[in-house]
Amino acid sequence: MTMTNAGIILEKLELKNHNLLESATNTKLIKKEANTFFSKLETYKKFNKDTRRAILLYSQPGMGKSSTISKLSKEFIEEDSGTTIIFWDTSSIKSSSVNKFFSTGSFFDTSCTRMLFVMDDIGGGNTEDYYGPKGADASLLELLDGASVTFRVPTFIIATTNTPESLLKSLADRPGRFDQMFELEAPNADERVKLVSHIAGRELTPSETAALESKKSEGLSIAHLSEIVIRAELHDKSFADVIEEMKSHKARIERAFAKVQKSLGLN
Repeated sequence: MTMTNAGIILEKLELKNHNLLESATNTKLIKKEANTFFSKLETYKKFNKDTRRAILLYSQPGMGKSSTISKLSKEFIEEDSGTTIIFWDTSSIKSSSVNKFFSTGSFFDTSCTRMLFVMDDIGGGNTEDYYGPKGADASLLELLDGASVTFRVPTFIIATTNTPESLLKSLADRPGRFDQMFELEAPNADERVKLVSHIAGRELTPSETAALESKKSEGLSIAHLSEIVIRAELHDKSFADVIEEMKSHKARIERAFAKVQKSLGLN
């Protein structure tokens, strides 16, 4: 989706390849939910419900939300060429404009059999003329409730957020807004080793494996793991040294943030 003076238009978006394990639990869970929905649309017709299902992916930044969605998007298209995928960058386009687009400005080609609608980073960032966290505004809730938009083809909605603490209450307390919520957690020790080996394109040494399996590596995101490979190569450092740097940096940031919070009287 792109916002123009004439309203929202759709532009072709190239799907990127991301470093993501085929065995990633996150991908399997979401794919299973989507496949169940698309294969059992008669359930919605039986109970006279709109054929839409929505899930929310939430996590801290860098845990693989974009990678997961990109991988699933490619698989959906490969399985059914009639799949339409629309990406909405919520930081640049207001939800009220999206509601208007789907209500009055969009038409589905007859070849379109189903849609994957991605709401990227709800509740995060700022729109151009509103300087503050967006949160779950009324237009977004109307869209999720089905009060303002009726999708004319079976639609699977995937929304992502890096700020679950500001969204979950308003979204989770109302059935029908999101049917399932998935938290993308940091890779475990085995996944860290496999993923870094995949990114590096080689088998890891015993010392590299030990560094990734250590307690110091717990909580590292996919983005962190990718940086370990790059930084170690660039600066001729061991994985253990890079991990130590990352942990030290995180500790400094947390201390600085705590000082700011205390000075503002927010503790």
